Amino acid sequence: MINSKFDKKVLLSILSLFSISFLLSIVLMQLIAVLIFIMWLLERNDEKRKTFGDILYAILIFGLIRTISIFLSDFPSLSFQSFYKEAIFYTTAVSLNFYYKVLEKEELIKLFNFFIIGSVIISLIGIYRFYSGDVERAQSFSGSYTVFSSYLLTALSFSLFFIKDYSKKTSQVVWSLVYIILFLGIFTSLGRANLLIATIIFITAMLLKQIKPLQFALILFAFFLFFLINITSPSVKIQQRATNITMLSERDVILEGAAKIIFERPIIGYGPRTFSEVFPLKDKFQDKGVGGWHNDFLQIYFESGIIGLISFLILIFVVINTALSQIKNKNLQPEFRNLSVAVLITIISLIFTAFFSGFITSVYISVVFVFFVSLLDRISIEKKLVKEKPNSYSTIK
Repeated sequence: MINSKFDKKVLLSILSLFSISFLLSIVLMQLIAVLIFIMWLLERNDEKRKTFGDILYAILIFGLIRTISIFLSDFPSLSFQSFYKEAIFYTTAVSLNFYYKVLEKEELIKLFNFFIIGSVIISLIGIYRFYSGDVERAQSFSGSYTVFSSYLLTALSFSLFFIKDYSKKTSQVVWSLVYIILFLGIFTSLGRANLLIATIIFITAMLLKQIKPLQFALILFAFFLFFLINITSPSVKIQQRATNITMLSERDVILEGAAKIIFERPIIGYGPRTFSEVFPLKDKFQDKGVGGWHNDFLQIYFESGIIGLISFLILIFVVINTALSQIKNKNLQPEFRNLSVAVLITIISLIFTAFFSGFITSVYISVVFVFFVSLLDRISIEKKLVKEKPNSYSTIK
């Protein structure tokens, strides 16, 4: 294990607070991220060097390409904003990568339990704000409804495959409530793509027997009640989204515009945050507030070119390959393999969102991405053989 200058209880407390801060307060999230990074700077260099793994290297290479594209941007005043808006992604990557390797298995499980608790609280806040009329689409106090929806999608995906102790029926009920609250949060954000992804992940969990019969009955009953409530007292916004289900949210215009400039700066791109300056069909938007590509792959290509896109695809490949190799490793403790499954499903859900909104350049969701993939880097250093049967709370057999 890696040795830190700081007490483990203090570390776990700070990381736990960080795990529930993502959409609660952007200021709190940034302050804790800065604190963790400063702590990392104070650690011994020989210990830091031990923690660099494939995923962290892939993140740093991606960051290097992004930095080069900033300096070569046609619009430097816009692109230089990425330095402070995306810096938290890279600083968090190196610091979390280190401190996860300081923590033991039980402490990591406790940390991610805090994350799930925090996501439930955020979902409840969004649901309340939606039905109280405070917002038109469910969201928290920080971030947009799209960020809110993507964040809850990661939480739902992870919690469905997370380590659980189902020895008591009360545990099944509690986890059912978690699934229901997270799913309703995604539903009330009115993001159709994320709702579809959440439904697919939910069905996948059922097919892989991650949801018990009692839980299925409770969830079905809850959704039936929710349906009745919305029938008797329908939300105008929900009705509008239901009646315009085929609406493309300007994505058809975005794709048309992308086709017109796809070969103009193919190597290194136009630079980060230049959509408003380079997109050729802004006049065709009905929503004049559209300010991005709504697709990570398009955004990375047009901002950082084919080189940036390749580095992004390599990062995704390294993450998925790492997770799969851990899942296949029979010598890995079952709890760690279980965590790898949960992270893999979560990352797959994020990759799906990349086609409709994006995560890697989002101040919030990119940090959530790091929060999960750093766990895979932590599991990679685990070399203990399984000397006993899997614990009852592990879902990997």
